[in-house]
Amino acid sequence: MKLSRLVSYMGTVTVLAAVYLIAAKLGLKLAFVHVSATAVWPPTGIALAAFLVFGYRVWPGVFAGAYLANVTTEGTVATSLGIAAGNTLEGLTGAYLVNRFAGGTHAFDRPQDVFKFAVLAGMLSTMVSATVGVTSLALGGSATWADWGAIWLTWWLGDVVGALKVAPLLVLWLTNPRVQWQRGQVREAVCLVLCLVVVGQVVFGGWTPLKAKDYALAYLCIPILVWVAFRFGQREAVTATVLLSGIALWGTLRGFGPFARGTPNESLLLAQAFIGITVLLAMAFAAVVAERNRIEAKREALLGELQHAQEHIKALRGLLPMCASCKKVRDDAGYWDYIENYIHTHSEAMITHGICPDCMKKLYVQPETEEQTSKHRA
Repeated sequence: MKLSRLVSYMGTVTVLAAVYLIAAKLGLKLAFVHVSATAVWPPTGIALAAFLVFGYRVWPGVFAGAYLANVTTEGTVATSLGIAAGNTLEGLTGAYLVNRFAGGTHAFDRPQDVFKFAVLAGMLSTMVSATVGVTSLALGGSATWADWGAIWLTWWLGDVVGALKVAPLLVLWLTNPRVQWQRGQVREAVCLVLCLVVVGQVVFGGWTPLKAKDYALAYLCIPILVWVAFRFGQREAVTATVLLSGIALWGTLRGFGPFARGTPNESLLLAQAFIGITVLLAMAFAAVVAERNRIEAKREALLGELQHAQEHIKALRGLLPMCASCKKVRDDAGYWDYIENYIHTHSEAMITHGICPDCMKKLYVQPETEEQTSKHRA
Protein backbone atom coordinates (compact mmCIF):
# COMPACT_ATOMS: atom_id res chain seq x y z
CA MET A 1 0.00 0.00 0.00
CA LYS A 2 2.81 2.42 0.88
CA LEU A 3 4.64 1.56 -2.33
CA SER A 4 1.56 2.23 -4.46
CA ARG A 5 1.02 5.57 -2.74
CA LEU A 6 4.65 6.50 -3.32
CA VAL A 7 4.42 5.57 -7.00
CA SER A 8 1.19 7.58 -7.35
CA TYR A 9 2.78 10.56 -5.62
CA MET A 10 5.90 10.45 -7.76
CA GLY A 11 3.79 10.15 -10.90
CA THR A 12 1.73 13.21 -9.92
CA VAL A 13 4.84 15.24 -9.17
CA THR A 14 6.50 14.21 -12.44
CA VAL A 15 3.44 15.06 -14.54
CA LEU A 16 3.06 18.37 -12.73
CA ALA A 17 6.71 19.27 -13.37
CA ALA A 18 6.39 18.39 -17.06
CA VAL A 19 3.17 20.37 -17.52
CA TYR A 20 4.62 23.33 -15.66
CA LEU A 21 7.78 23.24 -17.78
CA ILE A 22 5.88 23.11 -21.09
CA ALA A 23 3.55 25.96 -20.06
CA ALA A 24 6.50 28.03 -18.85
CA LYS A 25 8.37 27.58 -22.12
CA LEU A 26 5.31 28.65 -24.08
CA GLY A 27 4.83 31.68 -21.86
CA LEU A 28 8.48 32.74 -22.12
CA LYS A 29 8.14 32.90 -25.89
CA LEU A 30 6.16 36.08 -25.28
CA ALA A 31 8.81 37.67 -23.04
CA PHE A 32 9.64 41.12 -24.42
CA VAL A 33 10.66 43.31 -21.50
CA HIS A 34 13.07 40.65 -20.20
CA VAL A 35 13.85 37.11 -21.24
CA SER A 36 12.60 35.76 -17.89
CA ALA A 37 9.55 38.03 -17.50
CA THR A 38 6.43 37.68 -19.60
CA ALA A 39 2.92 39.13 -19.43
CA VAL A 40 1.49 35.68 -20.26
CA TRP A 41 2.30 33.15 -17.53
CA PRO A 42 -0.08 30.13 -17.27
CA PRO A 43 2.19 28.22 -14.81
CA THR A 44 0.90 30.36 -11.93
CA GLY A 45 -2.58 28.96 -12.43
CA ILE A 46 -1.23 25.43 -12.89
CA ALA A 47 0.66 25.56 -9.59
CA LEU A 48 -2.27 27.08 -7.71
CA ALA A 49 -4.72 24.50 -9.05
CA ALA A 50 -2.33 21.66 -8.23
CA PHE A 51 -2.00 22.80 -4.60
CA LEU A 52 -5.75 23.24 -4.23
CA VAL A 53 -6.68 19.87 -5.74
CA PHE A 54 -3.75 17.61 -4.77
CA GLY A 55 -2.48 19.38 -1.66
CA TYR A 56 0.69 21.17 -0.66
CA ARG A 57 2.77 18.00 -0.85
CA VAL A 58 3.17 18.26 -4.63
CA TRP A 59 5.37 21.36 -4.30
CA PRO A 60 8.50 19.55 -5.62
CA GLY A 61 6.80 19.31 -9.03
CA VAL A 62 6.28 23.07 -9.19
CA PHE A 63 9.81 23.78 -7.97
CA ALA A 64 11.40 21.38 -10.45
CA GLY A 65 9.37 22.68 -13.39
CA ALA A 66 10.12 26.31 -12.55
CA TYR A 67 13.83 25.64 -12.08
CA LEU A 68 14.18 23.73 -15.36
CA ALA A 69 12.24 26.40 -17.26
CA ASN A 70 14.54 29.18 -16.06
CA VAL A 71 17.89 27.40 -16.07
CA THR A 72 17.33 26.30 -19.68
CA THR A 73 16.28 29.78 -20.79
CA GLU A 74 18.86 32.22 -19.51
CA GLY A 75 20.28 32.61 -16.07
CA THR A 76 22.58 31.03 -13.56
CA VAL A 77 21.81 28.22 -11.18
CA ALA A 78 21.48 30.71 -8.32
CA THR A 79 18.98 32.97 -10.10
CA SER A 80 17.03 29.94 -11.34
CA LEU A 81 16.80 28.58 -7.80
CA GLY A 82 15.61 31.95 -6.53
CA ILE A 83 12.95 32.24 -9.23
CA ALA A 84 11.82 28.65 -8.65
CA ALA A 85 11.56 29.29 -4.91
CA GLY A 86 9.48 32.40 -5.56
CA ASN A 87 7.14 30.57 -7.92
CA THR A 88 6.65 27.75 -5.43
CA LEU A 89 6.05 30.09 -2.49
CA GLU A 90 3.58 32.01 -4.61
CA GLY A 91 1.49 28.91 -5.25
CA LEU A 92 1.68 27.72 -1.65
CA THR A 93 0.71 31.15 -0.32
CA GLY A 94 -2.20 31.49 -2.73
CA ALA A 95 -3.50 28.00 -1.98
CA TYR A 96 -3.26 28.55 1.78
CA LEU A 97 -5.13 31.86 1.61
CA VAL A 98 -7.85 30.40 -0.63
CA ASN A 99 -8.26 27.34 1.59
CA ARG A 100 -8.34 29.49 4.70
CA PHE A 101 -10.59 32.34 3.61
CA ALA A 102 -12.27 31.54 0.27
CA GLY A 103 -13.54 27.96 0.50
CA GLY A 104 -10.71 26.07 -1.23
CA THR A 105 -11.86 24.25 -4.34
CA HIS A 106 -15.38 25.65 -3.74
CA ALA A 107 -14.16 29.23 -4.09
CA PHE A 108 -16.12 29.64 -7.33
CA ASP A 109 -19.53 28.66 -5.93
CA ARG A 110 -20.38 32.02 -4.35
CA PRO A 111 -19.73 35.57 -5.62
CA GLN A 112 -18.10 36.70 -2.38
CA ASP A 113 -15.66 33.79 -2.52
CA VAL A 114 -14.86 34.58 -6.16
CA PHE A 115 -13.78 38.09 -5.21
CA LYS A 116 -11.82 36.75 -2.23
CA PHE A 117 -10.03 34.37 -4.61
CA ALA A 118 -9.23 37.25 -6.96
CA VAL A 119 -7.76 39.38 -4.19
CA LEU A 120 -5.92 36.68 -2.23
CA ALA A 121 -4.65 34.39 -4.97
CA GLY A 122 -4.75 36.80 -7.89
CA MET A 123 -3.34 40.00 -6.45
CA LEU A 124 -1.58 39.32 -3.14
CA SER A 125 0.16 35.96 -3.47
CA THR A 126 1.46 36.80 -6.96
CA MET A 127 3.52 39.61 -5.46
CA VAL A 128 5.70 36.96 -3.85
CA SER A 129 6.89 35.49 -7.13
CA ALA A 130 7.31 38.87 -8.83
CA THR A 131 9.31 40.33 -5.95
CA VAL A 132 11.52 37.30 -5.36
CA GLY A 133 12.03 36.64 -9.07
CA VAL A 134 12.94 40.16 -10.17
CA THR A 135 15.16 40.65 -7.12
CA SER A 136 16.97 37.40 -7.93
CA LEU A 137 17.57 38.61 -11.50
CA ALA A 138 18.90 41.96 -10.26
CA LEU A 139 21.17 40.38 -7.64
CA GLY A 140 22.49 37.88 -10.18
CA GLY A 141 23.27 40.57 -12.73
CA SER A 142 20.68 39.36 -15.26
CA ALA A 143 18.70 42.59 -14.94
CA THR A 144 19.46 46.14 -13.91
CA TRP A 145 17.94 47.78 -10.87
CA ALA A 146 16.73 50.61 -13.11
CA ASP A 147 14.43 48.16 -14.93
CA TRP A 148 13.21 46.54 -11.70
CA GLY A 149 9.82 48.29 -11.72
CA ALA A 150 8.99 47.60 -15.37
CA ILE A 151 10.00 43.95 -15.10
CA TRP A 152 8.09 43.57 -11.83
CA LEU A 153 4.88 44.97 -13.31
CA THR A 154 5.05 42.66 -16.32
CA TRP A 155 5.88 39.67 -14.12
CA TRP A 156 3.12 40.42 -11.61
CA LEU A 157 0.39 41.06 -14.20
CA GLY A 158 1.24 37.84 -16.02
CA ASP A 159 0.98 35.90 -12.77
CA VAL A 160 -2.30 37.63 -11.83
CA VAL A 161 -4.01 36.69 -15.09
CA GLY A 162 -2.54 33.20 -14.95
CA ALA A 163 -4.05 32.70 -11.49
CA LEU A 164 -7.44 34.15 -12.46
CA LYS A 165 -7.70 32.36 -15.79
CA VAL A 166 -5.94 29.00 -15.56
CA ALA A 167 -6.50 28.02 -11.92
CA PRO A 168 -10.34 28.16 -12.04
CA LEU A 169 -10.32 26.30 -15.35
CA LEU A 170 -8.25 23.42 -13.97
CA VAL A 171 -9.93 23.27 -10.55
CA LEU A 172 -13.44 23.21 -11.98
CA TRP A 173 -12.64 20.54 -14.58
CA LEU A 174 -10.57 18.37 -12.23
CA THR A 175 -13.19 18.40 -9.47
CA ASN A 176 -16.12 17.91 -11.87
CA PRO A 177 -14.89 16.33 -15.12
CA ARG A 178 -18.19 14.78 -16.19
CA VAL A 179 -20.19 16.57 -18.87
CA GLN A 180 -23.92 15.90 -18.54
CA TRP A 181 -25.47 17.88 -21.35
CA GLN A 182 -28.69 17.09 -23.07
CA ARG A 183 -28.94 17.07 -26.85
CA GLY A 184 -30.33 20.59 -26.90
CA GLN A 185 -27.47 21.85 -24.74
CA VAL A 186 -24.91 20.29 -27.11
CA ARG A 187 -26.39 22.20 -30.04
CA GLU A 188 -26.49 25.35 -27.97
CA ALA A 189 -22.85 24.89 -26.95
CA VAL A 190 -21.77 24.50 -30.58
CA CYS A 191 -23.68 27.65 -31.52
CA LEU A 192 -22.14 29.46 -28.58
CA VAL A 193 -18.59 28.52 -29.58
CA LEU A 194 -19.20 29.66 -33.15
CA CYS A 195 -20.56 32.99 -31.94
CA LEU A 196 -17.62 33.40 -29.58
CA VAL A 197 -15.11 32.74 -32.36
CA VAL A 198 -16.84 35.11 -34.77
CA VAL A 199 -17.15 37.92 -32.22
CA GLY A 200 -13.57 37.36 -31.07
CA GLN A 201 -12.32 37.62 -34.62
CA VAL A 202 -14.36 40.77 -35.25
CA VAL A 203 -12.97 42.42 -32.11
CA PHE A 204 -9.40 41.10 -32.12
CA GLY A 205 -8.82 39.48 -35.51
CA GLY A 206 -9.59 42.27 -37.92
CA TRP A 207 -12.75 40.68 -39.35
CA THR A 208 -14.35 44.02 -40.09
CA PRO A 209 -14.97 45.94 -43.32
CA LEU A 210 -13.70 49.11 -41.68
CA LYS A 211 -10.24 50.34 -42.57
CA ALA A 212 -9.20 50.78 -38.99
CA LYS A 213 -8.69 47.50 -37.14
CA ASP A 214 -8.31 48.85 -33.62
CA TYR A 215 -11.78 50.10 -32.69
CA ALA A 216 -12.76 49.67 -29.03
CA LEU A 217 -15.22 46.83 -29.57
CA ALA A 218 -14.19 44.65 -26.65
CA TYR A 219 -17.61 45.14 -25.00
CA LEU A 220 -19.13 42.94 -27.73
CA CYS A 221 -17.65 39.91 -25.97
CA ILE A 222 -19.61 40.46 -22.74
CA PRO A 223 -23.04 39.19 -23.97
CA ILE A 224 -21.47 35.89 -25.05
CA LEU A 225 -20.01 35.31 -21.59
CA VAL A 226 -23.32 36.27 -19.94
CA TRP A 227 -25.03 33.74 -22.18
CA VAL A 228 -22.62 31.01 -21.07
CA ALA A 229 -23.02 31.86 -17.39
CA PHE A 230 -26.83 31.79 -17.60
CA ARG A 231 -27.19 28.64 -19.65
CA PHE A 232 -24.32 26.45 -18.44
CA GLY A 233 -22.33 27.37 -15.32
CA GLN A 234 -19.00 28.37 -13.80
CA ARG A 235 -16.94 25.69 -15.53
CA GLU A 236 -18.19 26.51 -19.01
CA ALA A 237 -18.01 30.27 -18.37
CA VAL A 238 -14.32 30.04 -17.45
CA THR A 239 -13.66 27.80 -20.45
CA ALA A 240 -15.29 30.32 -22.79
CA THR A 241 -13.22 33.11 -21.26
CA VAL A 242 -9.99 31.17 -21.78
CA LEU A 243 -10.94 30.57 -25.42
CA LEU A 244 -11.67 34.27 -25.84
CA SER A 245 -8.34 35.18 -24.24
CA GLY A 246 -6.50 33.00 -26.73
CA ILE A 247 -8.18 34.81 -29.62
CA ALA A 248 -7.44 38.17 -27.98
CA LEU A 249 -3.74 37.44 -27.49
CA TRP A 250 -3.35 36.08 -31.00
CA GLY A 251 -5.03 39.11 -32.59
CA THR A 252 -3.24 41.63 -30.36
CA LEU A 253 0.20 40.27 -31.25
CA ARG A 254 -0.72 40.60 -34.94
CA GLY A 255 -1.58 44.27 -34.44
CA PHE A 256 -5.38 43.96 -34.45
CA GLY A 257 -7.91 44.90 -31.82
CA PRO A 258 -8.30 47.72 -29.29
CA PHE A 259 -5.16 46.80 -27.34
CA ALA A 260 -2.61 46.89 -30.15
CA ARG A 261 0.03 49.50 -29.28
CA GLY A 262 3.52 50.49 -30.29
CA THR A 263 5.37 47.73 -28.44
CA PRO A 264 4.36 44.08 -28.04
CA ASN A 265 4.81 44.15 -24.27
CA GLU A 266 2.55 47.18 -23.86
CA SER A 267 -0.06 45.51 -26.06
CA LEU A 268 0.10 42.32 -24.00
CA LEU A 269 -0.21 44.21 -20.72
CA LEU A 270 -3.39 45.93 -21.91
CA ALA A 271 -4.81 42.71 -23.31
CA GLN A 272 -4.02 40.81 -20.11
CA ALA A 273 -5.68 43.50 -17.98
CA PHE A 274 -8.84 43.14 -20.08
CA ILE A 275 -8.70 39.35 -19.84
CA GLY A 276 -8.26 39.42 -16.07
CA ILE A 277 -11.26 41.70 -15.53
CA THR A 278 -13.36 39.67 -17.98
CA VAL A 279 -12.55 36.40 -16.23
CA LEU A 280 -13.39 37.89 -12.84
CA LEU A 281 -16.73 39.23 -14.02
CA ALA A 282 -17.63 35.99 -15.80
CA MET A 283 -16.84 33.90 -12.71
CA ALA A 284 -18.77 36.24 -10.42
CA PHE A 285 -21.80 36.29 -12.71
CA ALA A 286 -21.77 32.51 -13.09
CA ALA A 287 -21.51 32.16 -9.30
CA VAL A 288 -24.55 34.42 -8.86
CA VAL A 289 -26.55 32.27 -11.27
CA ALA A 290 -25.38 29.05 -9.60
CA GLU A 291 -26.25 30.37 -6.14
CA ARG A 292 -29.70 31.37 -7.32
CA ASN A 293 -30.21 27.88 -8.78
CA ARG A 294 -29.19 26.31 -5.49
CA ILE A 295 -31.64 28.52 -3.61
CA GLU A 296 -34.40 27.57 -6.05
CA ALA A 297 -33.59 23.87 -5.63
CA LYS A 298 -33.63 24.19 -1.85
CA ARG A 299 -36.95 26.04 -2.01
CA GLU A 300 -38.45 23.29 -4.18
CA ALA A 301 -37.23 20.67 -1.73
CA LEU A 302 -38.78 22.54 1.20
CA LEU A 303 -42.05 22.88 -0.68
CA GLY A 304 -42.01 19.15 -1.37
CA GLU A 305 -41.43 18.39 2.30
CA LEU A 306 -44.25 20.77 3.28
CA GLN A 307 -46.62 19.13 0.82
CA HIS A 308 -45.69 15.70 2.15
CA ALA A 309 -46.29 16.91 5.70
CA GLN A 310 -49.68 18.30 4.75
CA GLU A 311 -50.67 15.01 3.16
CA HIS A 312 -49.53 13.24 6.29
CA ILE A 313 -51.60 15.54 8.47
CA LYS A 314 -54.65 14.97 6.25
CA ALA A 315 -54.32 11.25 6.86
CA LEU A 316 -54.86 11.87 10.57
CA ARG A 317 -58.15 13.55 9.82
CA GLY A 318 -59.69 10.40 8.34
CA LEU A 319 -61.26 7.40 10.08
CA LEU A 320 -59.06 6.06 12.86
CA PRO A 321 -59.98 2.53 14.08
CA MET A 322 -60.13 2.47 17.89
CA CYS A 323 -60.89 -0.34 20.30
CA ALA A 324 -64.10 0.37 22.22
CA SER A 325 -62.73 -1.32 25.32
CA CYS A 326 -59.03 -0.49 25.76
CA LYS A 327 -59.04 2.59 23.47
CA LYS A 328 -56.06 1.36 21.43
CA VAL A 329 -55.88 2.43 17.77
CA ARG A 330 -54.90 0.44 14.70
CA ASP A 331 -52.13 1.86 12.46
CA ASP A 332 -51.69 1.41 8.70
CA ALA A 333 -49.74 -1.82 9.21
CA GLY A 334 -52.57 -3.39 11.18
CA TYR A 335 -50.91 -3.20 14.60
CA TRP A 336 -52.78 -1.99 17.67
CA ASP A 337 -51.03 0.59 19.81
CA TYR A 338 -51.84 3.18 22.43
CA ILE A 339 -53.27 6.37 21.00
CA GLU A 340 -50.48 8.36 22.65
CA ASN A 341 -47.85 6.47 20.67
CA TYR A 342 -49.83 6.84 17.45
CA ILE A 343 -50.18 10.62 17.79
CA HIS A 344 -46.50 10.98 18.74
CA THR A 345 -45.45 8.99 15.65
CA HIS A 346 -47.70 10.71 13.13
CA SER A 347 -47.41 14.29 14.34
CA GLU A 348 -45.17 16.64 16.28
CA ALA A 349 -47.53 16.76 19.27
CA MET A 350 -46.20 15.75 22.68
CA ILE A 351 -48.59 13.90 25.01
CA THR A 352 -48.69 14.83 28.69
CA HIS A 353 -50.84 12.97 31.21
CA GLY A 354 -53.10 14.36 33.87
CA ILE A 355 -56.44 13.60 35.58
CA CYS A 356 -59.65 15.43 34.87
CA PRO A 357 -61.83 16.59 37.80
CA ASP A 358 -64.47 13.91 37.25
CA CYS A 359 -61.88 11.15 37.33
CA MET A 360 -60.23 12.77 40.32
CA LYS A 361 -63.51 12.57 42.27
CA LYS A 362 -64.14 9.06 41.05
CA LEU A 363 -60.71 7.66 41.80
CA TYR A 364 -59.34 9.60 44.75
CA VAL A 365 -62.28 11.16 46.74
CA GLN A 366 -63.36 8.68 49.47
CA PRO A 367 -67.14 8.12 50.01
CA GLU A 368 -68.61 9.53 53.23
CA THR A 369 -69.04 7.21 56.18
CA GLU A 370 -72.36 6.75 58.01
CA GLU A 371 -71.08 8.89 60.91
CA GLN A 372 -70.16 11.75 58.50
CA THR A 373 -73.53 11.39 56.80
CA SER A 374 -75.45 11.58 60.12
CA LYS A 375 -73.50 14.69 61.11
CA HIS A 376 -74.33 16.34 57.81
CA ARG A 377 -78.01 15.51 58.33
CA ALA A 378 -77.92 16.90 61.86
